[in-house]
Amino acid sequence: MIQDEWKSQCATIGECATAIFATADVKITPKGFADPQFLALMLLARTASNLKAALILLDSGQIVEARTITRCCLENLYWVVGLAEDGDKFVKQMRDDELSHRRALGQAIFAGEYTLDQEVEQRLRDQMRDLNRSGLANKTLNPKVVASMRDDFKQTYIFYSQLSSDSAHPSISALNRYVVPDHPEGPGFDTVPIVKTAEIEETYEYLSMATMGVCVAVNQIIGGTSGGQKLNAIAEQHTILSNRSRAGKKTGKAASA
Repeated sequence: MIQDEWKSQCATIGECATAIFATADVKITPKGFADPQFLALMLLARTASNLKAALILLDSGQIVEARTITRCCLENLYWVVGLAEDGDKFVKQMRDDELSHRRALGQAIFAGEYTLDQEVEQRLRDQMRDLNRSGLANKTLNPKVVASMRDDFKQTYIFYSQLSSDSAHPSISALNRYVVPDHPEGPGFDTVPIVKTAEIEETYEYLSMATMGVCVAVNQIIGGTSGGQKLNAIAEQHTILSNRSRAGKKTGKAASA
């Protein structure tokens, strides 16, 4: 069953991520944790954790939650690509993005007229003053823009948008999952929506694509590892399974026509 093969594929990617960590030789530089190599490994750690969680959720039939975390894996991929393409320049963009969010949060706190401890309020005002003096732009990093840094990843934003619409955001499409229009006693709701086999298979495929991409990019950024030697075989298996999945979808459509 191809679904089981996708599951095995994702588990193999998780093992590869662990092997990359075990064999990575990243030296501490004056840049500290702002070094692109360190940030790449942080993103790999986050992706490995996301992957583990998504697989658990898929096993339990929590398709919405699994697809939401798969979306996180795609975003991890975009950020790793940013590091691979622009290095220190992208690190600065990440830092500016973080500081911009902090400034926006501080502005929201003061605008909301919350009651703060005097010491906390003064510390927050000092931080806001420093941030306002920093000359940060209001723009923050955007997944669509980051994904477009490389043509071979730009098209994956379609998948990211799909996962956003049908799972991550409370859109009409996402909310429709919980409606039971043909219930014998009349329309109702279901907190455990029916999961389609095709959607589980698709989620495994997206998960494989995103997490494999992170592993490949991180392995490249840190100069290659013996733990990453299986990546070519993993990529080949992903292509094989993707082709079989597409063939299966075409066959299914032909059968139902």
